[in-house]
Amino acid sequence: MSKGKWGESFLKSGLPLEHLTLATFKSMGWICSPSIEVERPNREGQQTWFELDLEAHSPFENQDTTLSFLVECKYHDASRFWFFLPHEPERWGFNDRFFNCGPIQTLAEPRNDKSALKLIQASTGGIVVSEDGTKQDNAVHTAIQQIANAFVPICLSEMYDYLLLDEDEDEEYYPAAVAKVPMIVTNATLFRLKENVTDLDAIRNALTPHEVADEIPWTWHYFDPSMSLLKQNNDAIKLHISTQAEFVYRFPHVKQRIWQLCERPNWIAIVNINQLSSVITEISDLFMSLPTLLVEEVVSRRKHSTD
Repeated sequence: MSKGKWGESFLKSGLPLEHLTLATFKSMGWICSPSIEVERPNREGQQTWFELDLEAHSPFENQDTTLSFLVECKYHDASRFWFFLPHEPERWGFNDRFFNCGPIQTLAEPRNDKSALKLIQASTGGIVVSEDGTKQDNAVHTAIQQIANAFVPICLSEMYDYLLLDEDEDEEYYPAAVAKVPMIVTNATLFRLKENVTDLDAIRNALTPHEVADEIPWTWHYFDPSMSLLKQNNDAIKLHISTQAEFVYRFPHVKQRIWQLCERPNWIAIVNINQLSSVITEISDLFMSLPTLLVEEVVSRRKHSTD
C-alpha cells in the first residue's frame, strides 16, 4: 500500500472529521448526541429515515434556555476549497432567526437585536472549487440541503414533543427552552468573494483565490427555503399539531411559536474545523449575554393577556 494513501481514504470517509468535531465539543463540556436520526420525505415524497452527524447542547443556560448546535460535517481533500458570495441581509437579520428558540420564545428582544450579524460577515451561494480548475460536485449545497431538510423535523421532535412532556404530570410544570443553531463543519478552506470585485476577468486571471476573495474562519450563510421545503415544513407542522395536540395546546404560546418554524432555517453557521472551538465560544458567549425571559414569565404574560 502506498504511503499515506490509506490515510486519505480514511479521511474521505468523513469519520475522522466527525470524530474531531465531536471531540471538540466534548472537550468544552458540551453534551453531545452523535448520529441524530430524523424521518422526513425523500425526493419521491416517501417518509424515509435520514441522519445528521451530531447535536451538541451547551452545559450552561441563559435563564432556562439552553443553546444547541445541530451539526453536519463535510470532508474535502486539500486540493479543493469552498467559495461564497458576499451577502447584505435585507430581511431576517435579527437574532430570532439565528437563535431559533422553542417551544417558547424566550429572547427578550428577538426582533430588535441584530447582534448575531455582528459576529462575522454574512454570505450566500456556496460552491466547491478545485485548484486544477475541474468541475466539482457541490458538497456545499448538499450539506446545506441535508441540514435544512432535517431542521424542522428535529425541532418538532425535540422542542414540541420531548420538552413539553411532563412525566410527573405536575400542574406547575414549565418546559425548558432551547435555542437551536444549524452548523456545517468542514476542513475545507473557506473564501468569500471581495465585495469590490466586479470584473469577471479579474477572477479568470487570478493566480490564487486570495487575489479576489478573503479567506474566512467561518461565516453566517443565508438560506432561503424553497417552495417545496416550505410545503414540507408546513405539512410536518400540521401533522405534529394533530398528533401531539395535548402538548401543543398545553401552553398558550406554543401553537403560535410552532408555526414560525415553517420558514426556517434562515442562517447556518459554516465553520472550518480549525476554528471550531473559537466559533463555539464566540456564538455561545453572545447567546449567554442576550437578555432572556423565563419560560414561566412568558407563559404567565400570555395567560393574563388572554384572560
